[in-house]
Amino acid sequence: MSRLLILLLLPSTLFAQPKNEPLVDQVKSSIDRGVQFLRTKQIASGSWEAEEAGYDGGRTSLALLALLNSGVPVNDPAVAKGLVYLRNVNSDRTYVRALQTMALAEAKADDKKQILANVEWLLAARVYDENKKFLGWTYGKVPGGGFRSTDNSNTQYAVLGLWSAKQAGIALSEDVWREIRDYYLRSQFDDGAHRYQPFSKDDPQMTMTVAGLCGLLIAGLELNERREILQPDGTTRNCGVYLENPAVQKALAWVTKHYNVESSPQTFYHLYGLERVGRLSGLRFFGPYDWYREGCAYLVRQQKANGSWKHPAAWDQWPIVSTSFALLFLSKGRTPVLVSKAVHGTWPRREIETDWNNDRNDLRNLVPFAGKQLFGNAPLAWQNFDIMRAATPRGDNSNPTEDDLADTTAEMLQSPIFYITGHEAPRFTGVEKRLLQRYVENGGFIVAEACCGSPRFDKGFKALVEELWPDQELKALDAYHPVWTSFYAIKPHPGINLQGLSGNCKTILIYSPQDLSCRWESNKLSDGAGMQAFQIGTNLIAYATGLELPKPRLTKEKLDGKRQELSKTPAGYFKAAQIKLPGEPLAKAMPRLMDFVSTTKGLSVVLKADSLKVSDPGLVDYKFIYMHGKGGFQFDDEALEKLKFNLQTGGLLFADAACGQEAFDKAFRSWVQTQLFPGSKLEAVPANDRLFSDGLNGAEWKKKLRLRKVAGPMQDAEPFLEGIRHEDRWVVLYSKYDVGCALEGNKSSDCRGYDRESALRVARSAVLYVLDLPGKETSAPK
Repeated sequence: MSRLLILLLLPSTLFAQPKNEPLVDQVKSSIDRGVQFLRTKQIASGSWEAEEAGYDGGRTSLALLALLNSGVPVNDPAVAKGLVYLRNVNSDRTYVRALQTMALAEAKADDKKQILANVEWLLAARVYDENKKFLGWTYGKVPGGGFRSTDNSNTQYAVLGLWSAKQAGIALSEDVWREIRDYYLRSQFDDGAHRYQPFSKDDPQMTMTVAGLCGLLIAGLELNERREILQPDGTTRNCGVYLENPAVQKALAWVTKHYNVESSPQTFYHLYGLERVGRLSGLRFFGPYDWYREGCAYLVRQQKANGSWKHPAAWDQWPIVSTSFALLFLSKGRTPVLVSKAVHGTWPRREIETDWNNDRNDLRNLVPFAGKQLFGNAPLAWQNFDIMRAATPRGDNSNPTEDDLADTTAEMLQSPIFYITGHEAPRFTGVEKRLLQRYVENGGFIVAEACCGSPRFDKGFKALVEELWPDQELKALDAYHPVWTSFYAIKPHPGINLQGLSGNCKTILIYSPQDLSCRWESNKLSDGAGMQAFQIGTNLIAYATGLELPKPRLTKEKLDGKRQELSKTPAGYFKAAQIKLPGEPLAKAMPRLMDFVSTTKGLSVVLKADSLKVSDPGLVDYKFIYMHGKGGFQFDDEALEKLKFNLQTGGLLFADAACGQEAFDKAFRSWVQTQLFPGSKLEAVPANDRLFSDGLNGAEWKKKLRLRKVAGPMQDAEPFLEGIRHEDRWVVLYSKYDVGCALEGNKSSDCRGYDRESALRVARSAVLYVLDLPGKETSAPK
């Protein structure tokens, strides 16, 4: 049997080179400091109205929005006191009424009466011309409803206020959203831009174009419910047809062409608008620009020592306002991404090609539904991800470097699910295909569906799978597959034909030849077929994530480090071997474990791949032997004797059951107790054993492990291993719960086992036990 050999150089000093703090941690620190600044600026009344007179309630609303979106709870004293003040504000200003509505809706308290009053005020403040055409909003109500000059700034906040009210349960007629959409269509110029005054010939502005784009997206979303018509035969009319699409594409093209993080003299107001476009459109990139990453890097650099943001320019001179806008950008964009929709088509991109996004709101509807069922009130996002744009950050369409590919894989892994859909055969470049393979190899999961049941997509997607994974076969999932029961109990029938591609510990890709996205798009939960589509989507997410929340955006997944390849083993190296049982291709578990040992204990790691039989005389040199399996196995007598001699002379066998498979658990117990060490019995390692001690593992060991003992969510747990002793030393350590699949990054809601961080710590304890290397550890990789 082949072995994967890991060599650790002993002795070694701890790594001492400083590392730059990851951007995700810098963002968290910036948010914390910004929140603290706002706390210090709240005055005795509970408001934040001390900067400049006028617009009373506006700054308080912005500050409360920023605090709530930054994770400050509604019962926090500062928030609670601010809400008391805000509820007593009765403004005649459009900005204030809109922002007050947004803050009260975000608080999700008992403010429906006040929100309804604000909606009625905003609707009464609409401005029309003499021909009854809607012209938007101005700073307040127009006496008698007569004409007054409107602007796109007041209008965008009025729209945001109405939309927040809708999310809070206030019903608004379709006519309201239709006139808003029509207004933005009429006021858009041929180049895609908008102006401050909607129909003027002033210079176009980024902030106002962003405002118009958001208005089109919001109105389109609210008018979407009856757009697609599901036919009795399962086909769909108007799939991919959006009245506002040409205007949206023109505005996006203008924003991309004129993109700039800093848009003085209104930088922070501008950034909050950019974030809103990114969130509403789901776009991770504006053309080649990773807007959230670039905005975060800018804001982290610009934050003042006291935690505030401020520019000397007129629009940005008020720290409370600027800090609130900056926090709204950082906090909303930081929301963990549950599902990424893959952009596919011609490269370089042609903006008119949107087959990958026929149902623009499918994930917008599915993610909150599934998120609420699976993760409670945790905020979750979705995004449209262009793999090729991510892989070519210089925008020159050149071949990406190996570092570019590694960085893109890590970016993709921020989202546990990649979703591929369309009517036509999906088209990916060679670079994108390699990255999809790497994404799956590192624990990512692919969900695909043929939009409208398209046979063209079906044929093309199956060809893609065969090309990327030629040694595996896309097969129908039988009625016993855990995806059918990962959350909802669903009985498969001829109308539901999910197909899957199997990996080591779980299915790594699930494909639906039948349409799901049109049901998600229509969002009709009262319809039986519609609800079933949402239930299937929820089960897919539950199975893919293992019911683990994704990490905040910008959290960079650690990939395998680069290690020196050796032709022969140098003297003084500790050797570790992985026994690969038939059908158990764990290629990354041991390298990741040893990389973790290296990073946290300061050991130099060198990887050597070789072929070695268990009966080889050299086996005695390998003091850490890892075994991972699903079912039965056997070794001949000679191999057993060689392995037993190794263990009795200082070696350790560390084994685990893949996904907690009972077949392997039964086989391993029988083998070790009747063949390897006849008459012995696996016993639980005591909690006070040196194996679990802080002296061996460091203070990090005191952190709770996360373990799934039965199908369902992870739970806090103490370490659990069983073992066999020889001369008062553990020679066999065994986990009936999965370790290896977690080391590879795989997740599954039916897998009985540890999460990845816990698996690393449990397996590392076994390595350190063999090495007997107590001492101070460095920070674990993130």
